[in-house]
Amino acid sequence: MNNYAYLIKAKAKAADAKNLFCWFQAKSDSRAERDIANILEDADIETGRGADYLQPVRTNWLIVDDLPEERALDATWCDRYELAEDGITWKKIASAVTENNKENGGKSAGYVTTDTPVPPADVIPAPQLEPVTETSHPIVEGGSDIASDDDENTEYPVVRLRLPQRIIAQYLSDKLRHHVTQSQRIEIGAMEMDCDNSHVQNLLLAARSLPGVDNLTTNELWKLTSAIKSVFPEEKRYELAVMVQFIQAWSNTHHIDRGILIREWAAGKRVAAIQRTDTGANAGGGNETDRNGSYVHTLETLDVEIAAATLPMDFDIYNIPVSVHRRAKDIVAKKESPFKEWSAALRKTPGILDFSRAAIFALIRSANEDVHNFPVSLQTYINANLTENQHDKPTAETIAAARQIDSAAVVAGVIHGTEPAECLDKLATEFAVVGKAVAEATHSPASEMNEQPEVKRLGDGMYSIDGLIGNTAHTPTLETANNVQMEKAVSDETPAAAEVPESQTADVSNKSRASAGESTDTLINDTVHQNDELLFTHLMVDIEAMGSNPNAPIVSIAAVFFDPATSCIGAQFYQAVSLASSMSFGGQADADTIIWWLKQSSEARAAITGDDAIGLLEAVESLADFIAENSANSSDTVQIWGNGATYDNVILRRAFVQTDTPFPTPFWNDRDVRTIVELGRAVGINPRYAIPFEGEQHNSLADALHQVKYVSAIWQHLTKN
Repeated sequence: MNNYAYLIKAKAKAADAKNLFCWFQAKSDSRAERDIANILEDADIETGRGADYLQPVRTNWLIVDDLPEERALDATWCDRYELAEDGITWKKIASAVTENNKENGGKSAGYVTTDTPVPPADVIPAPQLEPVTETSHPIVEGGSDIASDDDENTEYPVVRLRLPQRIIAQYLSDKLRHHVTQSQRIEIGAMEMDCDNSHVQNLLLAARSLPGVDNLTTNELWKLTSAIKSVFPEEKRYELAVMVQFIQAWSNTHHIDRGILIREWAAGKRVAAIQRTDTGANAGGGNETDRNGSYVHTLETLDVEIAAATLPMDFDIYNIPVSVHRRAKDIVAKKESPFKEWSAALRKTPGILDFSRAAIFALIRSANEDVHNFPVSLQTYINANLTENQHDKPTAETIAAARQIDSAAVVAGVIHGTEPAECLDKLATEFAVVGKAVAEATHSPASEMNEQPEVKRLGDGMYSIDGLIGNTAHTPTLETANNVQMEKAVSDETPAAAEVPESQTADVSNKSRASAGESTDTLINDTVHQNDELLFTHLMVDIEAMGSNPNAPIVSIAAVFFDPATSCIGAQFYQAVSLASSMSFGGQADADTIIWWLKQSSEARAAITGDDAIGLLEAVESLADFIAENSANSSDTVQIWGNGATYDNVILRRAFVQTDTPFPTPFWNDRDVRTIVELGRAVGINPRYAIPFEGEQHNSLADALHQVKYVSAIWQHLTKN
């Protein structure tokens, strides 16, 4: 049971009402809130609007010898005690101290009747009191537990400190600490109040998220803080959500396995729990595999993979068709053979969850048909053949043995006519539907008749768009792979290494076409050159996200400063964002967006799946700094262009809200790329698909640069007169 104390403050207009104090014991905060409401209702005391009293305010509980009866509403308490500056800690009113000292022969009201010194509630959580040692000291006025006669040799019991200070006391020590010295006590108090120390503040907030943290013993708090120090070095910055995730995983893990959990997290493997095989060995799960980074791989999901591998048909093991997945789950539920035998054997294999999906499929599909009927032979086969050097990058031989069908390659082959359309039937529904639609649009007579107008390269990085004026025949009737901006993106489970730098700052020539006497229908589009002197007010942004809703989790952000009137490009920004981080801030992925990855290369995928991804909070803060440092005037004058009024700008602004970070520009400075593209079509110009795309499509930086080019071309055509 916990102790709760409440102040029910009388409103100033209620002349006859006095402040009330009430304390009682309850099992939880929610129960305490209900109890105080019932106590007030039973006493016919109304609170809130129109009543004489304000809503009850929870305060610290003070142990003194003149406490009122439990659950009684005391109207005299506030005559003797008042709240300190923090608004929750009670202290004796100075005049009351004098009166009490006289009545008790000089004894302070800070003592209980047993003459045992007890500090106020800001120093001790009452339910966790331990026997008072001889080194304990009385509480002096003002709430400090450092008496005037204390010196550097004085020790203070850690158990008497408030929870935040108890946590800090253990965090600062390399071994279990039961007492702190005066200097340590002062240091602990200073660290608790230091709001600029984000590491310690995040530590305290994360610890508060742990259920029952108030009931942890000193020894348990030391184990927790030691684990946090091992996983989160103070010299590095970590998101609060990640620290909370670890503390919850630590709390849910058996104490025998906590050492393994700490090692996994310290190595960068954020496992939710330590899983054990059927024989009690560590099942693994901390290594990166060829599965999606956000995919939670357990012994249950392993069973589904085993069942799918026992099926005779070939399919894309990283994008398993719905029908195959449904059949695999049915096999698991019914414990059909040979799945049953394979599952029993593999579930006994130590570290089985660390092996790639391709290795599991290759192992099962390369075995003799009847090997599962002989348990000893099956285990011998597994021990001899289940080997892998890189779990996240299976070898070509392993992929071939797994009989993997690359969905993207099949669709590309059908589109280019090198594969029959029947091959699409082996793919997941979304791949087959999109593949057939794109193939029909690509090979239709209309698409063959609509020839692309010429975009002449004039040299010096300049393109002539005169051929686009008045010619709209090239406008496609169906957006093909080159036409679709990636507004839906779900990572399939094909691994790739990052090849895109985290951030770049580059500029292009600031040569104005108008000053050079050239046609304004010519777009400057040369290789970028560094020029730190160019500053602009127009900023093109492009994001890649795992969905199309406003809460879609962002996986990469790109931004390019530019001048649409001259086509000059300024500073550039690119940053991959951790999907796990985006989702921890409330991002909601959309599974249907997997179809948009059909048209991506491995380089484009690597840009959002590499190890260089950082947390969402760090990413948006870096973007805000980038805008402030490179804008021509101030951040609030920057006009932000995005591809779609409901996508880039909206999702990006939502990410700032989710991370509680101020957005650097006002909402009325948003500009829509699609609107200006439609205006261009209305006057007979559509350079979006005619200007050569440089770089990897659906890499957010390459997309942003391409958008700068065709937006500038349309802008110049619309404003040339």
